[in-house]
Amino acid sequence: MERKQHTTTIVADFFADGYRVSGAYDARQRSLGDAIYDSTTSYLTIENAYVSSIRQAGEITGSYPVAIIVKDALTFVLSMDLNDTLRRDQKYGSYLGLQLVPIFLTLPFFDLQGFLRLPGRLDPRVLLSSTTERFLTVVDVTAHVTFEPDLSFQGAAALVNKSQISFLGLQSL
Repeated sequence: MERKQHTTTIVADFFADGYRVSGAYDARQRSLGDAIYDSTTSYLTIENAYVSSIRQAGEITGSYPVAIIVKDALTFVLSMDLNDTLRRDQKYGSYLGLQLVPIFLTLPFFDLQGFLRLPGRLDPRVLLSSTTERFLTVVDVTAHVTFEPDLSFQGAAALVNKSQISFLGLQSL
């Protein structure tokens, strides 16, 4: 019988202020989603960090064994695995079915397309209120660099800092 190995290191891309930091998050204590959504901490520690400008995304301008990321300064975090970005309460079933709502977001340096996973009949406008979490989980994401139309980043999910959203487009309510 083959056993699925539990991954304790999550590789993700962290975008802020025109830069991309690619690095590994140690998920032995809690998932990346739980760490980002945690309102009691203002930073995140990653390992094996590689820094590049989004203008020259393939050109590494610095590498660091350890990097501290200020969560309030993040624009978004991009992951190739949806499960890495979900909080514990988002991973398990809800009594209400999930609906996928297509969205379009504008952020500093990026426009982002994907889907919100919403339980039941929750109004997506409520998600931008200041009484909810600081981040939104968006799935099946494509992030286009606004000043480089041929440059985009894709992932299974993104954790988007709500304070960085300037426009949220919906197909319907």
